[in-house]
Amino acid sequence: MRAFIILPLAVFSIIGFVLLFFAITLHWEVGVAGWITISLFAFFPLLILYGVLFGFSLSGRQHKIIEERKNKLSADGNGICIDMPLFDKRCAISWESIEAIVHYNYIVSSDFTTVHRGFRFYLNSLPTYTKYDRQWWLNRLFSKDPQDNCIDITDETKGYQEIPVLIEKYLGVTVTIDCLKDPRKGSHISTEMQQYKDKVTTIEKWKPESGDRETIVYSRSGQSIEELEKAFS
Repeated sequence: MRAFIILPLAVFSIIGFVLLFFAITLHWEVGVAGWITISLFAFFPLLILYGVLFGFSLSGRQHKIIEERKNKLSADGNGICIDMPLFDKRCAISWESIEAIVHYNYIVSSDFTTVHRGFRFYLNSLPTYTKYDRQWWLNRLFSKDPQDNCIDITDETKGYQEIPVLIEKYLGVTVTIDCLKDPRKGSHISTEMQQYKDKVTTIEKWKPESGDRETIVYSRSGQSIEELEKAFS
């Protein structure tokens, strides 16, 4: 899959450099806009290629901004609240509205391995959204709230790891799943130590988890995952 990204970018960049070469050597009169366009054609794909192959490093300030914009979870006797700074609003889910909660944890593999992990809340009524007093102009422009009875809280949400405790406390059921388990580490295969100069690196090989991708942790009426998906589709 990565080849489908790299090859077109490489072709565009080569074309851009060919155009840039002829524009310089043949003294084309393309104007300022033309030079900008040709330069972008040559160098912008290279920038994207660098990011795809090596990744972009983030400064401490950028990391701080990303952390500040992450969703944040809180809860009390009334329900769960999800602060959504990126969209300048808060989502409130009452405990009484929760029909079921399903934990999902699985791997999607292509050129990159991605872990999808979180809790899906099936609700009998829509959650309540409250806008922040101060909103970014784009959020004011697109202010319509989702009309969906299924809400996902992923492991990128601050406070995600507290969800099992909250379910036990406010819904009165025992939660046995490990919500932070890495599905890439199912069965341990081997451990290898590699030394380069004074640095020792430990390389572990694991067989990915082959168990259930989804687990019901709470169901008000005892429905199965298939029944929930059918009822809330």
